[in-house]
Amino acid sequence: MTAPTVRAYLEGIQDERFETRMPSLLKRHAETVARAKGTTLSQYVLAAVAASVSADILDSQALALTPSEQVELVRVLAAPSADTPALRAATARARELFRQD
Repeated sequence: MTAPTVRAYLEGIQDERFETRMPSLLKRHAETVARAKGTTLSQYVLAAVAASVSADILDSQALALTPSEQVELVRVLAAPSADTPALRAATARARELFRQD
């Protein structure tokens, strides 16, 4: 993910609390770096967590399919969908929403 994802994490409502324990040396060094960057320790840690999560989230959500599962997925996706009233209504609504004049 990109910087906009990190920014979205940081600009969101901060409605959760997170407490952690860390070695005193790590805390002192993090405070030193945060101070040098003109931020608080909390802001520095939040930015580091947001960047890490942004980089790692896709990997943690990826699915690994076996070759036979891949074949089945392609078969299902390639098959024509059943023409139902709900599908026709959804298609009409999508055309209306995404119409390019």
